Amino acid sequence: MEIVTLVGAGGKMGMRCTDNLMESDYDVRYLEINEEAVKRLVSKGLDISSPENALPVSDIVILAIPDVAIRKVSASIIPLMKPGAMV
Repeated sequence: MEIVTLVGAGGKMGMRCTDNLMESDYDVRYLEINEEAVKRLVSKGLDISSPENALPVSDIVILAIPDVAIRKVSASIIPLMKPGAMV
């Protein structure tokens, strides 16, 4: 089974992706730093992962974050990802 990590899982776009991924067969890890967004995820019964635990085992990483944050976030997560993983 492929492991998917959703970065920004509790935001506007992230919640749409979260809702769809919850219904999927993927093993999903949810990353979120905003307190209100974390509360939304927890209210759905989801656990929040840490980048250090989720990214090295992920096969696919989805960025559900603002466009202005993509460069900075990508630079911080790509070094944690395993070879052959896709972002």
